[in-house]
Amino acid sequence: MPRGKRTVYGMFCPETGIRLGTIRLHRQDKLGKSFKEHAAKLKKYCPALKKRVAVKLKEERHSK
Repeated sequence: MPRGKRTVYGMFCPETGIRLGTIRLHRQDKLGKSFKEHAAKLKKYCPALKKRVAVKLKEERHSK
C-alpha cells in the first residue's frame, strides 16, 4: 500500500530545451532532502550539444 505519491518530472536541457527523459521522485525523501537537491547532481547526455549537461526538471504529473 503506497503511503505517498511520487511526482513525475521531465528532464530538459537548459541550453537547447530538448527533453532528455523522465524521473520519478518523491517531493521529499525520508532523509528530508527535496527533489531539487537530487536534481542538482543529475547530468544527462544532450545529443544536440554532444556533451553531458546538468538538467532542469519540470513537474508533469503525480503517479501512484
